[in-house]
Amino acid sequence: RVKPEKGLFFFENSYRPVPLEQQYIGITEKKAVKRMLLMNEIVYEKVIDRAGKYQMIIFVHSRRETIKTAKAIKEMALTKDELGKFIKEDSDSHVILQNESENAKN
Repeated sequence: RVKPEKGLFFFENSYRPVPLEQQYIGITEKKAVKRMLLMNEIVYEKVIDRAGKYQMIIFVHSRRETIKTAKAIKEMALTKDELGKFIKEDSDSHVILQNESENAKN
């Protein structure tokens, strides 16, 4: 464990060049599977609103949940054909992927 008086650093908002935005969303669904699906849908909608524009951090309960949430976001983006929204249009990655896509069609 980290000792609070030694080795623990706390950085308040004044250290950040861009302030963080936090959103807390309550889920009232009792059944675990339905609750997970609903949470993933809500997370996806929040992510897609900001995709390709801002960086995001999504906090989940465990490492396993991190993997499940990332896969769910990826699958929803593929299903809805919105995967391209995750890359900034003016980025080098976008240009490379665009060129590769055109080469693949030929």
